[in-house]
Amino acid sequence: MVRIPPHPPSTIMVPQLPVELVEQIISAVWHMPLSSQERITLMRSSALVNSTWAALFDRISSRDVYIPSSAYCDHFIQRLRTQPRPIAPSSFLGGFVRLFQKPSAPAAEPHPANLACRSITIQIANPAVHPNKYNRAHLPMAAVLDELMEHIDAHGLAPHLRRLSVEYLNAPFDDVFRRVGLGALPPQIEHLELRFSFGAEMPTWLAHALREKQKRQRHFGWAARDVTHLSVFGAGEHTVQDLLRACPNVRTLDGDCGEVKI
Repeated sequence: MVRIPPHPPSTIMVPQLPVELVEQIISAVWHMPLSSQERITLMRSSALVNSTWAALFDRISSRDVYIPSSAYCDHFIQRLRTQPRPIAPSSFLGGFVRLFQKPSAPAAEPHPANLACRSITIQIANPAVHPNKYNRAHLPMAAVLDELMEHIDAHGLAPHLRRLSVEYLNAPFDDVFRRVGLGALPPQIEHLELRFSFGAEMPTWLAHALREKQKRQRHFGWAARDVTHLSVFGAGEHTVQDLLRACPNVRTLDGDCGEVKI
């Protein structure tokens, strides 16, 4: 009987996955319904795998952006504004500025993150668990959403941003109508997605009762006239109707009730 000696550790070849497959794996994991802490862990660990993984992860996470914390929101805004956006050649201001530029000065290139961003998702969680026991201090990420939308709109950032997704956890349904950031929703956002859910601590019957007993809104703090596609999950009929009033130009509504052409 002939015994084949095992390969020394230094000679073992580990097969590498095709780049396309690695990209699909990263995309699938990135778009999973993760908690904020799980997403932060994924962000940190993805930079440590290898250069290929890190580059692909940066591409995917820059296209579909998740904001898991206030600190990351600040980092994301900084990435958007790292380099100046190019001035349109045909603009009067562009011609005026070029009069004072040196001929050898290279044109300013936009930061990739500014052009890559297509969607932004942010989770607003209420640590009090019960939605009736909260105040603005209990929803810190709500203030982050307001600041982010106002900043993008005021500075004309993320020109290819098309979808904003807000995930409410254990939060009252009427909070969305108080968000001043939605009043400053950048005009390029045409798809607004809202998801309402409750944690395992919330009894199912109570979550259903809160959803169905939500009253109609008398006043709206904002109107999103550029939104044409509205997605709503986990909300009651009154909340959906109020959202349609706040987004008067919606042509497509989908979510728990299926897709409806308006």
